[in-house]
Amino acid sequence: MKLSDARTGSAHTITACHASGPARARLDSLGLVVGERVDVLSSSWAGLILEIKGSRLALCKAVADTMEVSA
Repeated sequence: MKLSDARTGSAHTITACHASGPARARLDSLGLVVGERVDVLSSSWAGLILEIKGSRLALCKAVADTMEVSA
């Protein structure tokens, strides 16, 4: 499923990232890589707030649409 479809309070593992170029490089530098666990702290029409490696991160829906996760 897409990360943008994840519900508040759920935990997922990143299985794929379909972003490319500078966007992909930025996501990698933030730790959003395949195999990493992310916790969804908040989800709204605008985007998500995630916890990854002990840090909080906000992503817009467009970027979250490029990432696939599993439960």
